[in-house]
Amino acid sequence: WQNARKFTKTMLYKIDDLTNLLKGTTWLPPPAGKYEVGYVDIMTEGLPKESEYLRLYYPTHQKHEDLPDRCHIWSEHTTKHGFINFIKAQVHYWPAWVNRSEFKLYGLVKHIEKLVAWSFRPVFSLGWNWMCNNPKIPVIHQAQPASSPSGQWPVVIFSHGMGCNRYAYSKICYDLCSEGYIVASVEHRDGSACHSKYFNNGKMEEVVHLQVERNRPEYEVRKSQADQRRQEVNRCLQLLKRLNDGQEPENVLNSEQGYSLAEFTGRMDFSELYLMGHSFGGCTALFEGSKENLYKGIICIDPWMFPVSKENFSVNKPVLMINTEKFANDNNVRKVREVCPDLNAKLLEGAVHLVHTDAPLLLDNDFYKSGLGMLCSRETEHVLAENHGLVSSWISSIRNGDEIEKTSEWGVL
Repeated sequence: WQNARKFTKTMLYKIDDLTNLLKGTTWLPPPAGKYEVGYVDIMTEGLPKESEYLRLYYPTHQKHEDLPDRCHIWSEHTTKHGFINFIKAQVHYWPAWVNRSEFKLYGLVKHIEKLVAWSFRPVFSLGWNWMCNNPKIPVIHQAQPASSPSGQWPVVIFSHGMGCNRYAYSKICYDLCSEGYIVASVEHRDGSACHSKYFNNGKMEEVVHLQVERNRPEYEVRKSQADQRRQEVNRCLQLLKRLNDGQEPENVLNSEQGYSLAEFTGRMDFSELYLMGHSFGGCTALFEGSKENLYKGIICIDPWMFPVSKENFSVNKPVLMINTEKFANDNNVRKVREVCPDLNAKLLEGAVHLVHTDAPLLLDNDFYKSGLGMLCSRETEHVLAENHGLVSSWISSIRNGDEIEKTSEWGVL
């Protein structure tokens, strides 16, 4: 059985590669701001609870169109098949906190999972190849960092949601980066990512998505994950501070060998530090923001607050909550209002929960988007542009010391 699974995995990867060759090159939308964007991945050695893994986005003057070979495709093997495994886990035990009405194909997918579970991954993999584009991300690997006009760039740390990874929200991250920010996107290794890895004792190990079975107390599992995720965000912050001070960490990733992280010495302004997250990441951002005083503001997008719903804490700094119309939930909103005394809330009308990920940008067909919970009642790029405008203008207002008009668009009665 193990050999059969290994053979299936190898064949699916080969089919992926062939499909990508036949489809040709497409791109995610270009960055929204005046800068182009570079990136480098950083992983330090150690177990997940004692090391770091992140993607660092930074402004550059180099053009992604001129360096397409240094811009990677979105659906790398481990990411694509990690997402498929995550979808299988969700369908197997549908979480109560997810609005099933957004997922029109749930019934069909559930039948596949129930009747022929062994075929779930091959069927979805082949379907993905047929339905989805596989665009390049318009960010340049190991680009030359641009110098900030003020000497240092403000910093944003981003925490991803359930079933995602460090670049599943690349458009949100590179759009903000292109406005003149260094953005560090953490890859969580608590089992909430679609797939991840760590390097320990000279060997790279996998971290698979954690499926919570019905007989397990979910709150205890999710609270433990929230604790680890918060610590991962804080370790990311500490790594960035050391990097800024000229303490270059040993980057164990083969793809980054020969690149000097000393390029980032003195480039980051930690008096202008912000934290942002989506879904479980929104929860993580608020939880970390309650513990660490360096953050000047927190942005939580569609925060899923169940993992800390029984915890007593307070976020004593400005918070912007952005909810999508289809995901807005009384329990989430109530908890955020409880823990955030300085709160502004905005609603993205006609938007679904997954619009903040890059996933809807991979699909052209509205039927498939609707079936997979990715179809807004207006254009995906219009929703993302509105979201970017809200985030960028809110941070700019705080940086400039402007008075921010209070808004209470909760999205629920």
